Amino acid sequence: MWNGLLNILRLTLIRTAIIYTRTDSKRLKNKALIKVYKNKSLIESVVENTLKIKSINKVIIATTKSKNDLIFSKILKKYKINFFYGSTNDLINRTINCSKKYNFNYFLRVCGDRPFFSYNYINNTIIKLNKKNNNYDLISNNKLEKKVDQGLTVEIISAKSLQKLTKIKTSKYNKENLTSYFYNNQNKFKIFYLNSPKNWFLNNKYTIDTKKDLKKMKYIISNIGYNKFNIKKCIKLYNN
Repeated sequence: MWNGLLNILRLTLIRTAIIYTRTDSKRLKNKALIKVYKNKSLIESVVENTLKIKSINKVIIATTKSKNDLIFSKILKKYKINFFYGSTNDLINRTINCSKKYNFNYFLRVCGDRPFFSYNYINNTIIKLNKKNNNYDLISNNKLEKKVDQGLTVEIISAKSLQKLTKIKTSKYNKENLTSYFYNNQNKFKIFYLNSPKNWFLNNKYTIDTKKDLKKMKYIISNIGYNKFNIKKCIKLYNN
């Protein structure tokens, strides 16, 4: 009986972060492995920032079964994090199977092409949420009508809610973009929207998809630090 209750509590708390990455990026090849500061790669920056979220006690790299993606376990071995190898084109399926293997429901989604995010903001948000009885499908700071700057999106997702999508005929796009179906069908899901600082909505971009993005992010990183987040400095440098 007590073991059952403990499992339920374990599933409802937000303690897990999944970092999504792969080498087969279409617009910028192998971007996760590109050095963004001295000898440090983009994926290392993302992992280090994720590990700073104190309320998270399990970090998982969720990548594909491609032989090329085995490289992540080699370069990230020193961080002592978990790995999951799943579907190449179906991110929903990859996530569901990952949740079954590691026994969790709620998880923080972390994209491997976003070197900047406020781990303090995320940590404080998760602490507050863990004090509540969470029964949401999606917790997000990104609304369709008011989109946060690319790279500053915070999404906490219920793996159980993703299982609902397997019973719905979704497009290839929705299978590759984890939360798109939620935003486009808000009436079907229970979504809680977080409040974010006003200067997170300036139409700036903090993701790396192209060589131009890479140049900008390298410039910012070289000026504010490899794994530091200061939005005011970021904005100033971005404008330069």
